[in-house]
Amino acid sequence: MEFDVEKTYKVSEIRQETDKVKTFFFDFPKKAKPGQFIMLWIPGKEEVPMSVSYSDGKRLAISAFAVGETTETLHTLQVGDLVGIRGPLGNPWTLEGRKLAFVAGGYGSAPLAFFAEELGEDSEISAFLGARTKDLLLFEERLKKSCKEVICTTDDGSYGEKGLVTEPLEKLLQKKEFDTVYVCGPEGLEKAVFDLCEKYDVEMQASLERIFKCGLGMCGACVAGKYRICTDGPVLNREQLRGVEDFGKFSRDKSGRKKNYGS
Repeated sequence: MEFDVEKTYKVSEIRQETDKVKTFFFDFPKKAKPGQFIMLWIPGKEEVPMSVSYSDGKRLAISAFAVGETTETLHTLQVGDLVGIRGPLGNPWTLEGRKLAFVAGGYGSAPLAFFAEELGEDSEISAFLGARTKDLLLFEERLKKSCKEVICTTDDGSYGEKGLVTEPLEKLLQKKEFDTVYVCGPEGLEKAVFDLCEKYDVEMQASLERIFKCGLGMCGACVAGKYRICTDGPVLNREQLRGVEDFGKFSRDKSGRKKNYGS
């Protein structure tokens, strides 16, 4: 496959989104779909998966926290520097219905903001953004341009409603406000949203995060239940998630050993 071959691209623009997040644009001649990811390589560093936060067929962008060796190095790059990219890879979000809820934890808002912009005015979207504190909220203003409403929550009450993002979501799920819920963020959040959607019988899709080494479904590092998340996902629907025994319970370390989620 053409997209499985790593190619070199220049950084064409860098945006400082928050104190902790930068968006990196690359001149990239292929169109990614919302929910897909790329494998990013910086010379001397480990190749890592990154969700696509913008793509129009001419440029592609990723939005990144500096949370590991590769992304810390990414944050030091300048316009004109080179990186290796494979992709776009994986299965994207799929549209189900018109009245939609987008639920994001932290930087999980990046692929959902991209999806909202692609859907445009034909969909009625309510976005729910949750984070530990105000500084970790991302793309509120961007989502306001594409969504009917944007509800923010913070654990410490520094911005928006104090508490968990699932609390305002559940109030609207009780009223049968949505056809489908889309969630991207920490797996604990995704499992909580899944449980709510099961309770109120609402369709949902979640973008799962696992350790991706090859991105091709060959190495097995990202296996969850019967699915290889890099190729069968990263987006799985409610029916698929029911069959993932590990969901919200276990993950795997870089050696492939199973460990309790969050440990």
